[in-house]
Amino acid sequence: MRILVVTGKLAEPIIRKVLKKPLPHEVDVVALPITVAALANTELIATYLKKLGVDCRKYDLIMIPGASMGSAKIIEETLGVKTVKGPLQASDLPLVLSLEKMSKLSPDTPADKVLESELRTASREMLESLEKSLIEKEHLIIGNIIVPVNPPPIRVMAEITEAHALSREDLLSRANKLIGEGAEILSIGFEAGISRPEKVREIIRFLKKEVEVPVAVDSIIPSEIIAGIEAGADMVLSLEAGNIEKVAKYVEDVPSVVIAYDSRSSITPKTAQEKLKLLEANISEASRLGVKKIIADPILDPINSASTFQSLLAYYMFKVKNTDIPMLMGIGNVVELLDADTVGSNALMVMLAMELGVSIVLVVEKSPKAQYSTLETSIASKMATLAWLKKSPPKDLGIDLLILKDKRKVETPLEIEGATVVEAAEKEVEYELDPLGVFKIRVNHDEECIEALYIGKKGKILIKGKSARAIRDEILRRGLVSSLSHAFYLGIELAKAEEALSIGKNYIQEKPLFTRKTVTM
Repeated sequence: MRILVVTGKLAEPIIRKVLKKPLPHEVDVVALPITVAALANTELIATYLKKLGVDCRKYDLIMIPGASMGSAKIIEETLGVKTVKGPLQASDLPLVLSLEKMSKLSPDTPADKVLESELRTASREMLESLEKSLIEKEHLIIGNIIVPVNPPPIRVMAEITEAHALSREDLLSRANKLIGEGAEILSIGFEAGISRPEKVREIIRFLKKEVEVPVAVDSIIPSEIIAGIEAGADMVLSLEAGNIEKVAKYVEDVPSVVIAYDSRSSITPKTAQEKLKLLEANISEASRLGVKKIIADPILDPINSASTFQSLLAYYMFKVKNTDIPMLMGIGNVVELLDADTVGSNALMVMLAMELGVSIVLVVEKSPKAQYSTLETSIASKMATLAWLKKSPPKDLGIDLLILKDKRKVETPLEIEGATVVEAAEKEVEYELDPLGVFKIRVNHDEECIEALYIGKKGKILIKGKSARAIRDEILRRGLVSSLSHAFYLGIELAKAEEALSIGKNYIQEKPLFTRKTVTM
């Protein structure tokens, strides 16, 4: 296909630069005699193409800037050549022009938006089709969830830790938040080493009435496991050498996670062979005592524990020998104990879990830095499934976990000819306080909003909003700012607060939101 890409004088060098890579089509570029073609409406673009004497009929397709105003149908009707809108950013042109077929591109919607929508729709349909087919695969039912013995998909289980210390209101709020962020199963944890069977019974019974997802009791204490089952728990974590005999008759038909652990011994298996030996012994004992629905967990050890790789190897070795038993992996041991942003480590662990044949990943959000791990893991699970179905790396799937960085560089041209260039000084400049008043700003992560407290001549006013724009508009409506320097200051701080709210990061007024890392210490 022969394609004519229309641009303006300012963007022409960038367009020619990004189109240097080989493409499946013959592509020519024409620059209109205007600075920014995206600011011209489609009638003007058609007029310019005629004036320039471009032989448009030798092209199969004309592609104009995605941000152009109006419908490209006007150009098509004027010049007699099919015309569509390209992407909003020049950096996305190679991706659009690498398509074999251009039939889905639109004269009204930017190409990147069309492709994004098409890709998302296709991905959603693939995931839905897989879900419908699961009943035909070997699987385990946990509550109302089908868990395949061999993924995909990987089910996401999120843990509420120390549930005994939460009020019912906080417990339900926490549960609903995790479910809203993608938890398909809730694991309810309690205080290690202290038996509270009545508390376990009360909490499990309460959650079973309030939430629709399966609820698991996470304890190795026999009395708590039994209490959880009696209260209606859909699943049990964790059966080990020290408690199997005491609880087996209560969990015969309950999906139960058997782990590579023996509470009677101070020795913890480290090598893959040791883990496998203990895990298989525990599974054998559980089966002998009548436990039918077994899920295996060799236990993932933290990074730098001398056994992280060994535990991953244990998952692999177990699955090779036991293709008919589903596995669970608790990725919190790695993610919580690694001082790196969780979005990357969660994604990587889920991808590894898929390769190892893990059916359920257990996520914990105990520390502040691990917040949103359930959401990240849920998205990663879908990415892993789509990559498996497409037999491709987990990229360009219609969904992603790119939050702090971008895949492609976006260049924004400026018309600087004739402009006076001024280097802005980095030194701090002291400005007089706004005589009308001051603002104290904070992010309220519990209520998911930004709070700006005004203190001044008009009294004391707390403004709450979900975005910097909303708070700005309210400040202006109430006339709470009287100096330009204060207005600029508020713009900077509110923008930082909005970003902090979006990614779950701490916000401290007048402090940088991010700091660039260096190799020096």
